[in-house]
Amino acid sequence: MKVLIVDPLFTANGGGQLISYNTYKLLKENSIDAYYWAMDKKPYFEEDYEYQSYFTKYYGGGKDYIKNPIKYYYNKQAQKDLSKFLNVIKPDLIHINGLFGITPSILKVCKPAKIVVTLHGTAIVCPAGTLARNNKNVCCNEQYCRNGKFYNCILHNCTGNIEANIRGVIRSYTYQNSIKYVDYFITPTEKFKQTVLLMTDKIEPSKIKTINNFLPKSELNNKPVYTNQGYFLCVGRLVKEKGFQYILKAFADLPRDIKLHIVGSGNYEKFLKKYAKKNNLYNVTFMGQLSREELKKEYEGAIASSSSSSFYETFGLTNIEAFSHGKPVIVSNRGGLAETCEHNVNGFLVEPMDTEQLKECILKYWNNPKLAIEHGENGYKKVINKYCEEKYIKEILNLYNNVLKGANKL
Repeated sequence: MKVLIVDPLFTANGGGQLISYNTYKLLKENSIDAYYWAMDKKPYFEEDYEYQSYFTKYYGGGKDYIKNPIKYYYNKQAQKDLSKFLNVIKPDLIHINGLFGITPSILKVCKPAKIVVTLHGTAIVCPAGTLARNNKNVCCNEQYCRNGKFYNCILHNCTGNIEANIRGVIRSYTYQNSIKYVDYFITPTEKFKQTVLLMTDKIEPSKIKTINNFLPKSELNNKPVYTNQGYFLCVGRLVKEKGFQYILKAFADLPRDIKLHIVGSGNYEKFLKKYAKKNNLYNVTFMGQLSREELKKEYEGAIASSSSSSFYETFGLTNIEAFSHGKPVIVSNRGGLAETCEHNVNGFLVEPMDTEQLKECILKYWNNPKLAIEHGENGYKKVINKYCEEKYIKEILNLYNNVLKGANKL
């Protein structure tokens, strides 16, 4: 079996890229003939990757979009570059992660190989990519954009920017028309799978399956640390939808001896730092981007990890990273986050944007260290059993084999 992993990037830009690369490595470790194809943005996971010359030119929106807007929806150069690579390796199956970060143009040239797509984001059913109407309220239950009614993104100003709304709508229509090329879809949580099926009838229920994300054995071999250095931890891209502003708002009303470390960077970083300075949050430290080893130490020293995303999250990789170090989590009761975290078992679920609940949960762990340890122990038990590579590789290879056989039900 020859498998090609396709992702927008061959670098650690987010949870999706880590899953893609770890899948690629895991396949090779299990004697699968695996390859990787992406855009040419460095630094790469592997500086000397043998086939990097086939990577396509990086297209990142912004100035690139102004120069060539058509490429955002249909990248012909990516199609040509991938086609050349396919002629060299001739894969049996192509596993695409982050389809919306590349272009649907590549799907045409992927045949006759079988195509599996893991949906790491919501863009397949939501032009805004947030499942939030008016850039505020999660709306999947109202089903405004169900079955391709993407124009509602413009009517309800879902991104908060008219131009971005229009762009998102055009993109979603383009991708909806490309679904026909895909043989099978994967979602990282059952909650997200049900949301996808709720929002579109273009994907048959028999052609979509939940396979949880995983952590590699090297990370799960970490010994959990149940002591702490007196701070709470937030990890992720510093963008509006991740909800860091609500965590800062909660900390503005908490005693200053309770510390917070924020790891990551993004276009919302200046706003967050300005807010922290204005509110005299000298107990909040912005750590910037960290290496995996540095991040490991941050988890080890934390009381708990928090992710207060205001929009729909499909999984929440930082949750299971925290569990792997024996740390509980405080997360929004939304989407996949509410599946990885079990309330008052391995963490706390709070309503999105509810700073009062955030404060209450932070204080519960601060005032009751034994509870934090108990929840951390439960989280560790869950991650080593449910989000391990042994379980993942068994499920992914079973799916690959059945797709190649043309099985109707997997």
